[in-house]
Amino acid sequence: MQVSVAEAAVLLAVHPQRIHQRIREGSLPAVKVGNQWVVEMDEVRRLKGRSRPGRPLSAKSAWDLLVVAAGDRAVSGLTPAARSRARARLRILLDRASSAEVDEVAADLDHALRNRARRALLVASPRDLLDLRDDERVHLSGVSLPESNMSAGDLVEGYVCSSDLDAVIGDYLLSAAPRSRANVVLHVVSGPAKNPAVVDLDHLVRSPLTIAADLAEHDGVREKSEAVRLLADLHSAVAGGGAVVGTNRA
Repeated sequence: MQVSVAEAAVLLAVHPQRIHQRIREGSLPAVKVGNQWVVEMDEVRRLKGRSRPGRPLSAKSAWDLLVVAAGDRAVSGLTPAARSRARARLRILLDRASSAEVDEVAADLDHALRNRARRALLVASPRDLLDLRDDERVHLSGVSLPESNMSAGDLVEGYVCSSDLDAVIGDYLLSAAPRSRANVVLHVVSGPAKNPAVVDLDHLVRSPLTIAADLAEHDGVREKSEAVRLLADLHSAVAGGGAVVGTNRA
């Protein structure tokens, strides 16, 4: 379903000029029909869901939170203050998730951790998807992992370092696509110099909180519900004094 710029502006409670600005910037996918731009309703819903109170975490704070939620060797790379802040944020996030509706939990998670990576929606030839899955530059995540309990053979989701992005796009002739056509979802992260967590990226993207954050960005009810289930399991582990955020391995 597509809506006009004016309709999108009403739904998002902004001036139509703001919608046109996002289209020009490329941050809001749109197509021109005749003399008018139209926007996919899924994109409008995504932006509306991101209009949450408070600021999202910075990229560093988001990765600190993901590292602490993984609860293992990666924690030793954080300062004591960073560990303390991340543990407090994790408990607040999990406590809130335990009593909210599925859509609210998914929106909160998406809002809090959106700065962990830049999300690129792309389209590839279906024949290239298998090779893309096996590419060592792509760290499979979200719906592409068995831990997500999703079956998504027709879609590849993964994390890629920003330094590898252009090469991956060129090698597989990837092009930008609206959500309805995208069969490749890449979460683009800064390299190790700016983001030490990237050193352990293949492990971190498999942690329950990272998978939940990835699933929360999808529009499907199944993905959002699975994200909430993962958070519930993580909440139980924390409340039960499990290894996650409860130990001092640093």
